[in-house]
Amino acid sequence: MKAYFDTSVVTKWYLPEPDSAHALRVRARFAPPSVLTHLHRLELMTAWQLKVFRRELPRNIVEQALTHVEDDLAAGIWELPAYDLVDVFSRAEALSRRHSATVGARSLDILHVAAALILAASAFVTADVRQARLARAAGLRVTTLR
Repeated sequence: MKAYFDTSVVTKWYLPEPDSAHALRVRARFAPPSVLTHLHRLELMTAWQLKVFRRELPRNIVEQALTHVEDDLAAGIWELPAYDLVDVFSRAEALSRRHSATVGARSLDILHVAAALILAASAFVTADVRQARLARAAGLRVTTLR
């Protein structure tokens, strides 16, 4: 199956961030295509538009990055997975019940781990320490940027 990259890692490929070069080196370890879920698309759009709102980046840079994501999707770098979102949310609820009190993961982080499990991802790549702990506890093979 495919690697599942958390949105924080994907952002580093498309927008300039301090550890973007490292994120691209990690990306090179995994053969495409990787999965790009509904969660990714919503979270990327929101996070990147918030960068415009907070005046961290100009709108044209964010629009270029969104275009690059679409171009990469068309080129086969990304794959839109077939899955049932009800299954993802159900798995996320079970993960939350079992691990949130000890790991402290946020809802979107839990949803990403649940999606990776539902999609039988070969690896889970994240820059988030709590999300990495959750993914390991859920039985995923984890690669972290840190």
